[in-house]
Amino acid sequence: MYARVNIIFGTKGKVGAGLSHLEESDRGAVESAAGNRGLTTLVDRDTGVVVAMSYWDDLQRSCEAVLTEARKGAATAAGGVLVTESYEVALAEQPAEADPGAVVQMTRVQLEPARLDVGLAFIRDELVRHLSAGSGLCGAELLIDREAGTGLLVTTWTDQDATHRAQAVLDEHRSEAEQRAGATFPGSESYLLVRRSARSG
Repeated sequence: MYARVNIIFGTKGKVGAGLSHLEESDRGAVESAAGNRGLTTLVDRDTGVVVAMSYWDDLQRSCEAVLTEARKGAATAAGGVLVTESYEVALAEQPAEADPGAVVQMTRVQLEPARLDVGLAFIRDELVRHLSAGSGLCGAELLIDREAGTGLLVTTWTDQDATHRAQAVLDEHRSEAEQRAGATFPGSESYLLVRRSARSG
């Protein structure tokens, strides 16, 4: 499975309009498209940033003209610019259902190309395991661009306190991740979950 991450850097006063465009106009078009496996929308109202993460059997299906126009429309409504990133889904776990308003931590990942598989294994088998040991984890996804060695570790938490505990775990294992697996985490961003859909069939 693949993920297309659309980040709209909008304006604080128009973030509501951008979200409305996504949910009322774009969601139906995305979810009804051939090969779509779901759509997750996130928001940071303080900064005016909206994120729409769509999932696909084949990434090329996400490039249809109607979907491209929908993304442009959402960016215009939010009064901002659109940045698109594409990844392979290397890990997807959902131990609990996340309600709207859950906190989503999006952590940037950089892996050494020569140790890509080692880095992926460390995040999957070590880091996510440590994150899961605490309370509040609803889901974890590892998205990766194998050619560039870049990715996103997307974790969903019940509340902000759980997110703070997760950040402490990440900081604790930062040095070990770099030394053992060539994995670094340049930065993290926090959002609130607006809506999530997923197809299993």
